[in-house]
Amino acid sequence: MSERESPSARALTATRWSTLFGLWIVMLVSLPRYWFMYDVTRLTLLGALLVAVAVALFGFWRMMATPQRERCPGALKHLGGCLLAGWVLIGLWHWLDAAGDHWAIIVSQGAALGLLVHVVLRIWRRRR
Repeated sequence: MSERESPSARALTATRWSTLFGLWIVMLVSLPRYWFMYDVTRLTLLGALLVAVAVALFGFWRMMATPQRERCPGALKHLGGCLLAGWVLIGLWHWLDAAGDHWAIIVSQGAALGLLVHVVLRIWRRRR
């Protein structure tokens, strides 16, 4: 461990950072859902949390060790693939269910499913 690298910086991994980024994306794509529902309380809370998570993402990026930063593009690519798969799966589910939900619900639920798949696959891969 170098002089500048603290124990907390070692705990910041590309997987953890991409998971937090995925959470930020899930919150971001959930905004239209609550906008169309005219749910001002949830919109306000979500907006405040978006700002807080963005600040945390920036701070964690600055604290993260260089080798972990170099792994972030791969983790983000994996996150993007999982988000896309989540959107497709939720879209198919709603299409087969004939629920006819609004697109904003499908996008927010798909992003949540994609983030869950991302986390599970990254943990599963690390434990193998």
